[in-house]
Amino acid sequence: MIRRLATAAAVAALMGVAACASPSNPALMTLPATPGLTASPSDLGYRSVTTVTVSGGQTTNPMWTSEVSNADFKTALEGSLTAAGYMGTEGQPMTVSASLIDLKQPMAGFDMSVTSQVRYTVSRADRTVFDETVAATGTATMGQAFMGVERLRMANEASIRENIKEFLTRFRARAR
Repeated sequence: MIRRLATAAAVAALMGVAACASPSNPALMTLPATPGLTASPSDLGYRSVTTVTVSGGQTTNPMWTSEVSNADFKTALEGSLTAAGYMGTEGQPMTVSASLIDLKQPMAGFDMSVTSQVRYTVSRADRTVFDETVAATGTATMGQAFMGVERLRMANEASIRENIKEFLTRFRARAR
């Protein structure tokens, strides 16, 4: 009887460890160079973003749910801006600030959709050239990951990647 209880406890412990939430991966949140979103030398901001600040993120608690930290979001945003041709020191310096206002996550589900809401502000010399709140949704399906904590992490990453994509789309439209 004691042996069965010990085995059951060991199995439960292993299942608990397997269900730990993991933080978002910046590489999977980074938008690669995308046709139509890449800056050219005549565009506002071309290779002139020198500073990126991020706020509002949360560190993942392994015993709860996957979150997006400020450091991971900043890495993804800088990587996306670099791929799009905005990071650099060639023009008048620009600053991009991103504030993660909300990350709406489901508690459970087969297909998990996460909606991120981020306020982006782009400044150049003491002048704001862009200030908008962007919302975007990312989804991860049961076919992508069996474990719910992994689907949630993947949905977070997809949501942030789509949010950055929408930000670049809007910024390019106003920067022309």
